[in-house]
Amino acid sequence: MSRPVRQPFPFRHAALALCLAGGLIVAGAPSSAQQRANLLWLEPGRIDIATLIGLPPAMNSPEQKREFDEVLQITLNRTPEREKAAIADQYQTLARFLEGADIPFAGNEHREVRLLFREAQVELSIVLLGVRRLTSRQRPFTIWNRVRVKPCPGGRPEGTSFPAGHAATAALYAELLAQAAPELAAKLETRVADYGESRLICGFHYRSDLAAGDKAGRAVAKALLADRAFKARFDETRAETRLALGLK
Repeated sequence: MSRPVRQPFPFRHAALALCLAGGLIVAGAPSSAQQRANLLWLEPGRIDIATLIGLPPAMNSPEQKREFDEVLQITLNRTPEREKAAIADQYQTLARFLEGADIPFAGNEHREVRLLFREAQVELSIVLLGVRRLTSRQRPFTIWNRVRVKPCPGGRPEGTSFPAGHAATAALYAELLAQAAPELAAKLETRVADYGESRLICGFHYRSDLAAGDKAGRAVAKALLADRAFKARFDETRAETRLALGLK
């Protein structure tokens, strides 16, 4: 039996606006800036993220050592130019994601698009909270080693390294944007990889963190698009999304 259609109420827009005004969701924060506590669109437990992404390698396992050595080498070889871009990519926003792909985005002129993608991002953050409570993977720059990983200058993320929230957000954005602008799909996927690579460049994550985040972000995007209320809202803003991206 199909469940009843949940209509998107104006209350949702008002509630989110209050959160934004109150600073509960900080658009320019370098890290994931959540939080309302409850899901707006997805039913709790609808996506079994823990089963989907599994667990990170054990701390002293050969796989963990290989991943650490990879991040160490990447950070040792990073150029000033790439480091600058990676620091900019600490901002976990739709605007920064698109800017790094050289895709125009007139977000200030299209408030509904901004709000919709913000809601989707926060929905993802809430879903990820459950699995993050199950892991306590140390970030590469916190590992004691003969040669230590040197993180990028500036703010350093806290908490478990697994899964990577930035990678999850990038995958979420790419999946949703490709629905509205399929002609940008290849460019968006290239940006997903580049955005995730920035987390390695800065010594903030391991490769498997990115893979897990990517799976989670795509799963949430697909679940949102399968939700009739969200899909109705998404379809209503599809034309405006294309305009915000400079498309007809």
